Order: sequence, then C-alpha cells, then structure tokens
Amino acid sequence: MRILVTGGAGRLGVTVCRKVLEKGFQLRVFDLDTPRNRKSVKDLGDAVEVVWGDITCRESVEKALEGIEAVVHMAGILPPISEEKPEMAAKVNVEGTRVLVDLLKRREPGIPVVFTSSVAVFGPTPDASRPISVEADSPRPDCNYGRTKLQAEELIEASGIEYVILRLSAAMYTVFGMDDMKRIFSIPLNNRLETCHPDDVAVAIANALSKFDEVKGKTLIVSGGPDHRMLYREMIGEILNVMALPVPPADKFNQEPCYLDWYDTSKSQELLAFQHRTFGDYVRDYRKELTRKFSPLFLPFMTLFVGPLFGKAVVRLI
Repeated sequence: MRILVTGGAGRLGVTVCRKVLEKGFQLRVFDLDTPRNRKSVKDLGDAVEVVWGDITCRESVEKALEGIEAVVHMAGILPPISEEKPEMAAKVNVEGTRVLVDLLKRREPGIPVVFTSSVAVFGPTPDASRPISVEADSPRPDCNYGRTKLQAEELIEASGIEYVILRLSAAMYTVFGMDDMKRIFSIPLNNRLETCHPDDVAVAIANALSKFDEVKGKTLIVSGGPDHRMLYREMIGEILNVMALPVPPADKFNQEPCYLDWYDTSKSQELLAFQHRTFGDYVRDYRKELTRKFSPLFLPFMTLFVGPLFGKAVVRLI
C-alpha cells in the first residue's frame, strides 16, 4: 500500500514516516520545499518518494495524490506561529484540509485518511477532576490553533470520506528549537499535563493505518497514559534536573490555564496499542541526546559545576 504523509518532513512527520516504513508500506512525503525539509527527508533513505508542494495549492496536492491508497494528513501550522499569524493558520489548517478533502472526494472517497488533530480542541479544563475524554468533554477551544483544528475535524466529518481523527497531546522531543523555548513559560506550573513519547505517537498513527477498518469514523485521543500524567512543574523539574538546573521562578510562567490536561486513552490504547514508553524513557533519551549533541563531558560539567554554582542565574536568562 502506498501512503501519502502530508507534512511528512516535519519533526513529528519524519518520526511517523519511519514507523510507516517499518510497517512495510510504500511511502510518499508531501511537504514544502525548504533546505530543512530536504535534509529531513534525506535521512529517510532513497526508498521514499518525495513530492514538494503546498497543501493549499490544488495542483500540487493533486499531483501528490496520484496512485495513493491511504493518507496521513499532518500538514499544519503549529503554536506559537498559529497564534502570531492566525490568517496563515486558517489558510493551511482549514483551507489546506479542504483542498485535500475535495480532491479525495473527486478521486476516491473510500481512501483511508488518518487526520492528526490536537487536544487543543478541548480548550482549557482547569476544573476537571478526572481525565478528559472525547465522550464526556465537548470541544471548547480558546486558541487559534485549537479552533482551526476543530474546523478541520468538522470539515472531514461532514465530507463523506473514510477517516479516523487522532487528537494528539504534547509530543516531547529531545531536541529543543526556538519555538519550544518561546513556549516554555506559556503553561502554568500547576497545570495538569500528560505527555507522549514521539515514537509512541508514531506507532499510534501507523497502527491506525494497519487497523483502519477497526478505527474508521472514530475520534481518539493519543497521549502517553497514566505514567505520563504530572503537573507542569514536575515535568520541567525533571528535564532541567538532567543538567542540575532549578525550575525558573514562578513569576516567569503564564498564569492562565493551558489546554493541556490528563486524558482517558483507554479506548485508543485498546484499539491502537501504542503506549510503550514511559516519561522516564524520555528523560533517558534526553540525556543521550545532550551527550551526542555536545560531548560526553557536557552533563558532568553541567551537573558538577554550572548547575550548582550558576543554576539560578542560568534559568533566569532562559
């Protein structure tokens, strides 16, 4: 089966592509032609077919769909850009999805579509006393990202195509970019949060393809499960403690509730069997990545010298 992954050159997209290849599927990546994306897909190997284009451009999407038997639709504008450039987010997240759906309806409405939405559609749930679920909690997005993802969901549901919607929680990466640094203070320290290892997210998406007949028409939450449930201060504390750095002062963090929370993933886990890695596994991966990126001496230097002597000053400069 030949799979098209839109947004397949992105950080999560590449992880998903690797899992799709492991499943034995043929793979075509569709994404913007940028130097970063070219480098990302190069790492996937020569067996991957690449079509460069824009999800909002009907001609390039039509070309990407030629000969395709299933689609993983991941192309989208993420925070913080979605909040800084709402018109761009609407164009890509909603109108780009509309272009894809319209072409699928004309070509072959029976083609399976796995759409990666977001738990942002639920909006903040600061008074919740139990994990959030699709069945018990209606979408009430309060950010542009959540609103555009919900609009895309509704568009897909009303289209008549074959689909499964996966609402992804926070996928944690071992390499932080500038966008990640911008967002570090956007979540209140006492906000409930449930992360998911990127490899587990990719397994869920790949399994949704393999088990499509069992999951089609459903909306499922993809998150890490009970082991990944914590308060934001606990998550930040674990990550910074790898370098013996303290949690930054509370006044640096946003006080407004964030859309992230704890989730009931019992149904999605039963269907997709994707929760294999713990938060402890993520922390170990993070240690390995820091050592790989800098040197074997980096963590000893941080934990024995920088952290104890200058830790408070360092976190104030973040």
